[in-house]
Amino acid sequence: MLEELNIAHEHDAYFTTAMLVRAVTDHVPPILGAKSFAEVANNYLGGKSFGEQMKHLYNSLRKVADGLLHQQVRKTESLPEAPQVDFRAALDVLLGEVVRVLPSA
Repeated sequence: MLEELNIAHEHDAYFTTAMLVRAVTDHVPPILGAKSFAEVANNYLGGKSFGEQMKHLYNSLRKVADGLLHQQVRKTESLPEAPQVDFRAALDVLLGEVVRVLPSA
């Protein structure tokens, strides 16, 4: 997923970027001992800064991705741009924690 996310971002595929970041947040909770990303965002013992980043990722990303995924076609559309799907900082913090807790290979 992360390789595909990098490709999507590199090619300005903003719908895909939002969907893949959402997929990553849906997949990582068990690695962090949680059942859902909401649990990670609200209860994970990763420190105040980690929690704030995850709450931002959870609240903002979910709204952006849901809007892109579930909005039915309209007469005119506004396509997403890079700032709308830029969750790099929070995603980097999340992936750093995933790397930290996974056993090394």
